Amino acid sequence: MARPAARVAAALAAATALLAPSSRAIGPHEVALVVNDASVESVVLGAVWARLRSIPQSNVVRVSIPPGPDGNPPEAITREDFNRLIYKPVSEELNRRDEARRIGVILAWAYSCGMPARVTASESGLRTPSTNDLSLAGATFLRGSFPEGDEAATAAEYVSPLYAGPDARFIDGTNMVPVGFSGPANSFDRRVNELLNRMPLPSFMLAWTGAHGLSLTSAVEAIERSAAADSTAPTGTIAFVRRKDVRDAARAWQYGPVVDNLEALSRDVFGSVTEVPPDASSGPIVGYMTGAAEVSPMPALAPGAYADHFTSYAAAFARPTQTKAVRWLESGAAFSSGTVCEPFAIWAKFPTAWIFPRLVSGATAIEAFFASVRCPLQIQPIGDPLCAPWAPEIKPEIEVKTQAAEPFGDQVSLSAVLTGDSPDVSPDDVKFYWFVDNRQVGSGRELKWDAGAEQPGPHELRLVARLQNTHERPQGFVVRTFETTARAEALR
Repeated sequence: MARPAARVAAALAAATALLAPSSRAIGPHEVALVVNDASVESVVLGAVWARLRSIPQSNVVRVSIPPGPDGNPPEAITREDFNRLIYKPVSEELNRRDEARRIGVILAWAYSCGMPARVTASESGLRTPSTNDLSLAGATFLRGSFPEGDEAATAAEYVSPLYAGPDARFIDGTNMVPVGFSGPANSFDRRVNELLNRMPLPSFMLAWTGAHGLSLTSAVEAIERSAAADSTAPTGTIAFVRRKDVRDAARAWQYGPVVDNLEALSRDVFGSVTEVPPDASSGPIVGYMTGAAEVSPMPALAPGAYADHFTSYAAAFARPTQTKAVRWLESGAAFSSGTVCEPFAIWAKFPTAWIFPRLVSGATAIEAFFASVRCPLQIQPIGDPLCAPWAPEIKPEIEVKTQAAEPFGDQVSLSAVLTGDSPDVSPDDVKFYWFVDNRQVGSGRELKWDAGAEQPGPHELRLVARLQNTHERPQGFVVRTFETTARAEALR
């Protein structure tokens, strides 16, 4: 009978990738997917996204959130129930898996649909939204440790440690100018090394499929489009549509500097400040910002785009008024966002226009988003957190050096190489990491790994290649499957 190492080597050599190599800054092995077991739509959408993004099964955690009076997942949840039903059980399960050496470092969460969008301070808030409500993303960002008083969220006094953008001051009663700039925006893996136990927990919601939301079919189509947009380097226009009202004035001071910055990046992506909403005749629209309660008609957006419309209730799904953020996903955007309660036109509660230079520089949606929001407590990002349309394509591959006839015993010898041709990627700037069942087993170009020590059964080998010389630190990966057999059987 062949020895275990020879079996594993042969299986790896013959295996096909579960998913084609892809690139992004934060990787799928660093994201936990939270699914509501009580919602069929949540289970289905989560499974589709996990497959598209190659999320390790060890990173998928299920919770059970009781339905609301209408039988559907609730639109809102109390802070107490957020901790009891979501944050605490998910955190404890991930910690348990980590202690069992079955999971790596988790830097962000992705919620499937079927989750509450709003987190309220009291039971009465479930029926009547309050200006101190938080979004699901805001409550998660704070790791369930809510600030005393309402000023942190209501007056936007909380400043995110991940924010890397300008501040602003009024020069008269209406107009503002930028003041200073915090930055640069770094990838989450760098920020966690800087912030340590002060690192917040960023999160996205893949879709909203409840009242005034998407159908499950539309939600699946949206994440399929966004996954296909990775590393496509779309060209076109980012439109900043001015309307000359309070919603417009809150962010208009950001547009000029961002247009200049996009031009300096020289990626065939151009910013345009306009009072006339663009349409398809003006070419591909790869980004869109405006201030409007209602957006009609919705412009067609290129895959990978971000779009929003700075208004009060874009993610307040219990209210029938105002265009909802999910409509942008129907129009082609990879992700959007909106507040879950009245934000009082405070610019710090919304993404700044600097989200676009970060995306064009290669950041993932989730890293660009949280670097661009000064106070992310009431805003709910919706869409694909791992979409990275402008990230360079990094394609690692695994070479199996162990041969069946060689006496390697239980040691499997593997080598990492880069394939493809990306002008933005030099092999000297790439660092490799090896994972078995999402447990890191080595780093560097070469791996000598004791395959015989693994439990009998199927396993996943993941090679991650991360580009080191940029703030975005994009990465690519490849996944192979193999199966080990019991040592006693192998030696018969």
